[in-house]
Amino acid sequence: MMFLKYLPTVQEPRLYMALERTYLGYFKLLFLSIGTGLLSARLAILFKALHYATLGHFFTELFYWLSWPAIALIFVVGFRFMSDLEYIEKGSPVAEKEIIDPRVYMAAERTFLAWVRTGIGLIAFGFVIEKFDFFLEQLSIMLHTKLVMGAGFSGMGIVFILLGVTNLVIGGINFIRTVKKVDEGTYHVHKFLYGLYGVILLSITIVLAAMIIHVSP
Repeated sequence: MMFLKYLPTVQEPRLYMALERTYLGYFKLLFLSIGTGLLSARLAILFKALHYATLGHFFTELFYWLSWPAIALIFVVGFRFMSDLEYIEKGSPVAEKEIIDPRVYMAAERTFLAWVRTGIGLIAFGFVIEKFDFFLEQLSIMLHTKLVMGAGFSGMGIVFILLGVTNLVIGGINFIRTVKKVDEGTYHVHKFLYGLYGVILLSITIVLAAMIIHVSP
């Protein structure tokens, strides 16, 4: 939508849901970029411990390039979502017959599945990060050396898991409320849920940024 604001718009449920799915995809991509950066930091520590300085330097650079730009873009994407939402709300309302429509129910299902996919993806990434930390601990014992990970590493995987669970919960509530409203022949975006999700994203992004600052790959 951010590139199509010269086109007329209406307050059509499927348009709102398409916008929701689009920005969920953006947020998922950005958090996976941050997660990949965190794994790169761990690989940098591993290769430095194994005396592969070149690979260690490469993954250190990859860590910074993947993490910080993605953190900055989360705020930009959040602002663009609110801007696009406001743009749609400037359109004219649609008739009740366009709300009680099988295609709207199917759009609600697709949106719910987008929330579920995002949640499961983040949870899986969180487990990967936690398992890699465990691997580094065991490798440190095997090599009789200490792999310095920095205080910021602890709990990063848990943060991703909590964000994934949040996506599942908010997505489920959003789906139930959407179907209920469509059954009644009305549709209004759930600004409270959007606001709650935005606050959670903001909080988690700040927490991750604080953790990353303390990381020294």
